[in-house]
Amino acid sequence: MKHKLQRILVCFLALTLLTCPALAASSFPDVDENADYAEAVEYLKDVGIMRGDDKGNFNPNNTVTRAEMATIICNMLGETEDLTVSDTFSDVPTTHWANKYIAKASELGFVSGYGGGKFGPNDTVTFEQAVTMVVRAMGLEEIALDYGGYPDGYIEAATKYGFTQGLSVQVGEKMARNQIALLLYQTQI
Repeated sequence: MKHKLQRILVCFLALTLLTCPALAASSFPDVDENADYAEAVEYLKDVGIMRGDDKGNFNPNNTVTRAEMATIICNMLGETEDLTVSDTFSDVPTTHWANKYIAKASELGFVSGYGGGKFGPNDTVTFEQAVTMVVRAMGLEEIALDYGGYPDGYIEAATKYGFTQGLSVQVGEKMARNQIALLLYQTQI
């Protein structure tokens, strides 16, 4: 009995040693497994919130557009069913690849336009815009408004709930994919 237990333990340890490196390695060749955002990227990929490109790269330093952010928010909340084309914003034609996601995110109150019926789908999302979308998506808008509203109140709410932990981005700065991954990951853990 003692030898059988020892063999089982040895097999378990051997399997653990063999699988741990595989778990640590990134599934994206352009994401260093030791990067501070690597775990976030892997998690978001695994749960279907963010993906890589058609070449298998994550492109961590590429910026994120407002259209991409609306799509990511819909993915995060599982709002990918029953999407319909809309003419909510005059600068998002019904043929735009993210029209349905932008319309859904707008309908749910997670995104808003610039005014005058414009959304700016190809504009790079800024730190305060991304944080505002995430805070709204997490149902914390009332808290953000209590803290003073856009943009400082949303940033304060996100900080209070730990969403901005590990980020070194300032108001007005454009957000990269690795930063968006960290921001979203903090809402999931």
